Amino acid sequence: MKNLILDFFLTITGISAASGLVYQNNHLYLIADNSQYLYDFSLDNRQLSKIQLDKTCGDLENIAKAKKPDFEAIAFDQNRFYIYGSGSTVNRNIRLTYQKEVHTEDFSKVYHDLQQKFQVDQDNFNIEGVIHTNDEIWLFNRGNGQKAQNGIFKINKLNHHESSFSAVSLPLIDQVQTAFTDAILVDDTVYFIAAAEASNSTYLDGEIAGTILGKFKRNDLKSLDTIHIPGKHKFEGITLKEQVNGKLTFLLCEDKDDDKAETVIYSLTLDQ
Repeated sequence: MKNLILDFFLTITGISAASGLVYQNNHLYLIADNSQYLYDFSLDNRQLSKIQLDKTCGDLENIAKAKKPDFEAIAFDQNRFYIYGSGSTVNRNIRLTYQKEVHTEDFSKVYHDLQQKFQVDQDNFNIEGVIHTNDEIWLFNRGNGQKAQNGIFKINKLNHHESSFSAVSLPLIDQVQTAFTDAILVDDTVYFIAAAEASNSTYLDGEIAGTILGKFKRNDLKSLDTIHIPGKHKFEGITLKEQVNGKLTFLLCEDKDDDKAETVIYSLTLDQ
């Protein structure tokens, strides 16, 4: 990868702790790890609207760490949004599907089966990114537990018992291990981001050393290539905005681990 250009794109007021985003029809749809909303930001009129994901929950935003659903991964598939809890604690095992209405699924058994089958225990299990292919769901485990188990779970859409796990070795930034925070499939190439955070915990935050952008061919992990994104940002979400003249432009959302009700979106352009 070369000719990487990172630019400020916009600031969205009213969202804190953004953890994933999808660009669709000139709208940005965002989730936050401390919120029960799917946020819809129109790039045409710069207006933010909120879609409530849980009609029974008392707290909807700025939910305390111990109680938050920790929505960390979002995918758009067959005109539906799929939103996944991280699974890093027992109350973070929900998958939501949204198309006009919200459907809630308990993914506890799916997550537990993955942990047992592939020896990724609860302290090292932390789903931060997701890709939906035609027949599979790819869950990106953020290796920020003690064992640094960065890897990709693949499960069959129709039969969640059919699954696999591929461990992925990622580089360090300033002696801090990078760990998956999101991913997207563009044609036959997976692009991902992985942040370096000085904490060996799936629960506690640490000092941020920066984020890398990586890519590999869909069926060839050996083709893995990474590059350090300028600055010490903790990018948690990536989505494709456009693909023009051999260049890809992604939008990234940043989680600054503070209480400010605003989210900064960056554009990242590179040669394909």
